[in-house]
Amino acid sequence: MIALADGAGVCVVHPARGGGKVYVAPDETVLFVPSSMHFDTGLSAFLAGARTPVVP
Repeated sequence: MIALADGAGVCVVHPARGGGKVYVAPDETVLFVPSSMHFDTGLSAFLAGARTPVVP
């Protein structure tokens, strides 16, 4: 688990093949990105407000 700067949340990384990264905001919304996406690219999207839609 990686703490994000300025209290933006955390990133949980699953580095195995088929894994990815989950950025979690303090309000518990999340952004999942595939492992092929660079950390900084996912972080930029997350900080810009991108979130993975919740499917009921």
